[in-house]
Amino acid sequence: MFQQMPMVEIDGMKLVQTRAILNYIATKYDLYGKDMKERALIHVYSEGVTDLGEMIMLLPVNPPDQKDIRGPRKIVPGIAGALTFTSRSSVNCNNKLINTCGLGIEVLSQRNQETAIMAGKPKLHYFNGRGRMEAIRWLLAAAGVEFEEIFIKTPEDLDKLRNEGSLMFQQVPMVEIDGMKLVQTRAILNYIATKYNLYGKDMKERALIDMYAEGVVDLGEMIMHLPLCPPDQKDAKMTQIKESVTNRYLPAFEKVLKGHGQDYLVGGKLSRADIHLVELLYYVEELDPSLLANFPLLKPLGAAHISHLGICSLDPGTVMLGSPTLSRPHCPQALKTRVSNLPAVKKFLQPGSPRKPPMDEKNLEEAKKIFRM
Repeated sequence: MFQQMPMVEIDGMKLVQTRAILNYIATKYDLYGKDMKERALIHVYSEGVTDLGEMIMLLPVNPPDQKDIRGPRKIVPGIAGALTFTSRSSVNCNNKLINTCGLGIEVLSQRNQETAIMAGKPKLHYFNGRGRMEAIRWLLAAAGVEFEEIFIKTPEDLDKLRNEGSLMFQQVPMVEIDGMKLVQTRAILNYIATKYNLYGKDMKERALIDMYAEGVVDLGEMIMHLPLCPPDQKDAKMTQIKESVTNRYLPAFEKVLKGHGQDYLVGGKLSRADIHLVELLYYVEELDPSLLANFPLLKPLGAAHISHLGICSLDPGTVMLGSPTLSRPHCPQALKTRVSNLPAVKKFLQPGSPRKPPMDEKNLEEAKKIFRM
């Protein structure tokens, strides 16, 4: 779909995106936990394994000055902590936070757990910028869920979360929700999507949603990392992004919508894939609005461009636009317009909402200071 491998043919589908393939296989063969909380933890652990595994996999191709071995020092202790927690889960811990190498999962009595779940708003721990938390903000907002943000303002704030055992792999974003402290962006997004019915009706729909969401992540990370690019590499990076937008990713999504003719990417119903894609379209538009010009099912077009592409049927009615009388084209509503007009999303797009602006120099310096970059 996105001109990449691996690709697996299974159950009548051709799946790409490794995580989408693995999630489908795990679901199909009952290796994915018994409920959404277990699946959230499985996601957290597997994403930690992926982080470390990719460092090892890429080590042979990294330049000599980039052969960084710090990853295992963060990830292996977290996984070891999870195993320690599992083996000791029956121990009475007096409802205290267990600090097992930064595990970051609270052991609560049933009563305390119910209280935590009913406490209300999820708590989002991150710095006051977009980064990897913005997709979580978008998804919660689209689901109509209010949330509280606890901003990390200094390196010491981040150290505090690490030292108290709230960050399993010593990294953010972290979200407190339903008695858990979840890390790993994908694990958090999948949990929220499952909880608020934005994840399809069956495992085949979830596989497609995962595949589309991973495509969004691929392109989104290119855009997110652009401000960190050295000045002498920025033009080349921008060229790569534009090429990926116009020739690889957006054509794939346009083809999906055109192929089935439905309002949303999967099953004719709003899912996390639609929300993530629309968020991405806003970012692409910030870079260069002209990049969206040839994708009428993703972003609304002007009348002249509509006529040029020939994508609309003629409405039987007519409208007087001076003289002569012109037929009014009847066009499918673009995904960006449809999702942006949903009441919860429309509210999120208004000034004063938790939505974050594009990263500027001040914001970038703040992030570098907090994360000691």
